[in-house]
Amino acid sequence: MNDRFRYRAATPQGQILEGVLEAPSRNQALEELRNQRLYPVSVEAAPSAVRKTRRRVGRRAAVTWWTRDAATLLEAGLPLDRMLPAVLVAMVEAGEASGALETVFEEAAAHLEESAELRSQVQSSLLYPALMAVVASIGVAVLLLFVVPRFSVMLEEVGGRLPLTTQLLVTGSELLAGWWWLWLGLVLAVGYGGYRAFQSPATRRRWHAARLGLPWAGDLELKYVTARFARTLGILLKSGVAIVPALRIARSAVGNAVIGEGLASAAKGVAEGSALAPALSGTLPPLALQMIAVGEESGRLDDLCLRVANTYDGEVRRALRTLVSMIEPAMILIFGALVGFVALAMLQAIYSINTTAF
Repeated sequence: MNDRFRYRAATPQGQILEGVLEAPSRNQALEELRNQRLYPVSVEAAPSAVRKTRRRVGRRAAVTWWTRDAATLLEAGLPLDRMLPAVLVAMVEAGEASGALETVFEEAAAHLEESAELRSQVQSSLLYPALMAVVASIGVAVLLLFVVPRFSVMLEEVGGRLPLTTQLLVTGSELLAGWWWLWLGLVLAVGYGGYRAFQSPATRRRWHAARLGLPWAGDLELKYVTARFARTLGILLKSGVAIVPALRIARSAVGNAVIGEGLASAAKGVAEGSALAPALSGTLPPLALQMIAVGEESGRLDDLCLRVANTYDGEVRRALRTLVSMIEPAMILIFGALVGFVALAMLQAIYSINTTAF
C-alpha cells in the first residue's frame, strides 16, 4: 500500500519544484525523486485536511514569532549571519545535502529546547540563593544604618561602659554609616577594574582556569560544559556534519576558555588522523572519554555523545538540587546569626545600663 508524500525538490538548473507522489515509504519516495534527476529538499507524509489546516496555523504562528524575534535582533544591529547559530546553519546544510531537512529541523528544535531547559534550570537554581543573599544584606544594612545609630545615641546619653558586643556593633555601624561614600567608591572601582581586566583574554583564561580548580563548583562547571558540548556534537553528527567541522562548531557551545582550547586542540588532532577520545584526554571527564571511545569503536559516536549529554545533564540537575537544599538552611543560619548578634548586643547594653543605674 502506497502513501502520499509531499515534496520540494530542486532541478539541476536550480529551479524548486513542489508536488505529491505515492510510494511505499519515505526512502522509496527519495529514490524516486533521484531517479527523476531531482534533488530533494524536503519530503514529508501528506497530512489530512484537518491536520493540514492545524499545521498551517501552527506554521504561521511559528513564522510570526520567528520573524518578530529576527526583526528585534536586526533592529539591535546584529548581522543576519550572527543571528542564526552556527549549529543550526551546519545542520541545515547537512539536511539539504541528505534530503532530510524536516528531520534536521526537528532535531535542531529538540537540541535548542534541551539547551534552553538546562540553562533555565541552572539560572533558576541559583536565583533563590542569590535572592536570599540580597535580602540578608539589605536587612543587615538597614540595622546598621538606621537602627543601631539611634540606639547608640540613647546609650551615649545614658553613659556608662558598654559590653564588647555592643562596642563592636556600634563601631561597625559607624564605619558603614560614616564612610559609605568610601565603600561605594571602592565597590565601583573594583567593579570597573574587574570589567577592564576581563577584557583581556589572558585574564579571562586565568579566571576560567581558577573556576575549574574550585573543589565543588569546578567539577559542576566541567559537567555542565561537557553536557553542552556532547549534545551539540551528537546532534551535528546525527545530522550528517563531518567530525572535524562538527568539533569546531560544538566548541562554540563551550563558555570556558580553557576547555575551549582543549577542544580546539582535539579538533586539530582529529584532522591530522588521531582518534577523538585520545585527542580529548585531559579536557573532558574520564567517563565521557570512555563512552566516546566506545562510540568510535562501534560506529555510533552520535548516539554515545547524546548519551554522554543526558548523563551529565542528570548529574548537573542533581548537583543543583543538592546545592539549593544546602544553601537555603546555610543562608538562614547566617542571617539568623547576624540578627541574633545585633539583638544580643542591644540586650547586653540595656542590661548594663540598668545595672549601672541601680
